[in-house]
Amino acid sequence: MNTIVNIVGPDFYLNGAPTYAGRTFEGKRVEGLLFNVRAVQATFDDEHPATRQLWAYPDTNRWDPQRNTDDFCAALPAWKAKGVLAFTVNFQGGGPLYSPPVYGQYQNNAYTLDGKLKPAYARRMTQVLETADSLGMVVIVGLFYWKQVEKMENAAMWQAARNGLAFLRLSGFRNFLIEIANENGQAYPHRELQQKDAHVIIDQLRAEFPEMLFSTSFPGMEAGTGCNMPTPALVAASDYVLLHGNECLPEGVAAGINFVRAMPAYQKCPKPIIINEDSPGIPNLNQAFAMGVSWGYYDQGYGGADAYGGDRYMDYRSKPRERQYSDLSGFQTPPVNWGINTEEKIAFFERVAEITGCA
Repeated sequence: MNTIVNIVGPDFYLNGAPTYAGRTFEGKRVEGLLFNVRAVQATFDDEHPATRQLWAYPDTNRWDPQRNTDDFCAALPAWKAKGVLAFTVNFQGGGPLYSPPVYGQYQNNAYTLDGKLKPAYARRMTQVLETADSLGMVVIVGLFYWKQVEKMENAAMWQAARNGLAFLRLSGFRNFLIEIANENGQAYPHRELQQKDAHVIIDQLRAEFPEMLFSTSFPGMEAGTGCNMPTPALVAASDYVLLHGNECLPEGVAAGINFVRAMPAYQKCPKPIIINEDSPGIPNLNQAFAMGVSWGYYDQGYGGADAYGGDRYMDYRSKPRERQYSDLSGFQTPPVNWGINTEEKIAFFERVAEITGCA
């Protein structure tokens, strides 16, 4: 085990030193940040026979979950070389395709419906953690995604959370942060995974796993209305604050950051702020960086007319899915080419390399 992540005030540290130690760029401090990528499908599988074949690789005409994880791990050294130090994964992945017949059926769940951790998912997650550990990278590990946890009873959800965290404890790795759920809110049937009570599950799980660093996220922030913003109780309970910039332009990103920093709960105990889901929008990256906030690249990938519409920067309905592996876009619609192979990916990684001094 080579990599230990911890938090000192508003900064992230790796192995006792701040990230990007001593680095400034364009008059702004880089030290203490975690530039990151949303890579929630790194351990993806689909156990539903009606949808599984949708994710077939164009060069083999079949889906292969182990190939997906192998390809992901093989890509990480190139990400690290560009200055990216972190990425987000999730035991229940994220939306692969938002066509209702698909989104309502696919089954990507590391847990059984009674909350046990499936061995195949555990092996793939171990592979991801081990690769990141060897490279000096941080893994933001999500426990839940609403479309899968909605199928689980409340007791099973709690059992799954404890089993996932126990697995991480027993792994021996210390290069991870915990994101309880991706975008807590009304879509979740469990009270503890909804917005106003999101702090409750953090408080209870921290009591059982005090060595871990916890947070959770909400959908795209709207500081003007207060919608999808963390509550004061959640800011106080979290070890770091997660924000999502989906649908935001730079001024919306700035407003969301300022909203959190103005909270008495934050001012009493400043801590790192991470945007770990946003868009391919470099203007948003630049805004977050200028304000001393870590930023995360989110690229759905093209997938056909029924795919997710996108954000202020991309419309993923405008192209069909690519027919060659080398051309596959995005990092979330399987199958994924985890390489830096598109204009959008290149722009992000090159900008991070420039900021961090890895260019």
